[in-house]
Amino acid sequence: MTSTLRIQHRTDVHYDGPVTQSFDEVRMTPLYSDSQLIRSTSITITPQPWHFSYVDYWGTQVTSFELHSPHDRLTINADTTLDIVKLPHLDSGMKLSEVSAGHERWYEYVVNSPVTRPGEELLGRVRELVDDSMTICQIGHVISEMIHEEMRYVPGSTRVDTTAQQAWEARSGVCQDFAHLVIGCLRSLEIPARYVSGYVMPRTEATLGEPVEGQTHAWVQWWDGVWNGFDPTNLVETGESHARVGCGREYADVAPFKGVFSGSGTTSTYEAAVIIRKLA
Repeated sequence: MTSTLRIQHRTDVHYDGPVTQSFDEVRMTPLYSDSQLIRSTSITITPQPWHFSYVDYWGTQVTSFELHSPHDRLTINADTTLDIVKLPHLDSGMKLSEVSAGHERWYEYVVNSPVTRPGEELLGRVRELVDDSMTICQIGHVISEMIHEEMRYVPGSTRVDTTAQQAWEARSGVCQDFAHLVIGCLRSLEIPARYVSGYVMPRTEATLGEPVEGQTHAWVQWWDGVWNGFDPTNLVETGESHARVGCGREYADVAPFKGVFSGSGTTSTYEAAVIIRKLA
């Protein structure tokens, strides 16, 4: 199946006082890949800065910019139209005993960090769920189902620096936390797993052209000879409603907005809105 989406992502950054210099980067441009054809894409920034684009180490398109004149707010508009093809999700049949073949190539996606590392209680649950007869895909699904059943989706209950273990102890979080938890559990079994940042259209039944309030979103991919995507927050395989922006080890590698600033302003607030239209 194929869908054509237009994704408009507006970000407003407000400072509590005049800022004389700011240095920022955004990751809001969906990837061109075998499942995504980019028809058009643009990023506009107000006030107009000096800027350039590059592809980072993880393969994500980055727009980097800086301002050297006083300002108390930034507005960033990312606008992309793309075709998304739902590729088949195939279980290769690979078992845990075979997955080590990918360790050298995907080493950075095998090692847990303090952000993704699950606690001993969760690791014990994983050991109870998994056995040697299961394929990597079956393991990914059963871990995702366990996380989905145990966790409550509560907007605002965690921060961008919340660890997987902290979210698990609270049994609440957002998509970022669901992804970190599944990734941490898979890596604890030495299965390569990566964090995916992008957009999701929550209402697939919307009429053509109807503006729908969308979301920045996070899901996971595990490696069993190919990268297979799964959305543990919604407990679905990724498809034509998921637009992929980038992949990394964890949220910090693919954060939509990062920046530093100087001036009399000392703090900033961040507001974002995503509108998605299905065009075909």
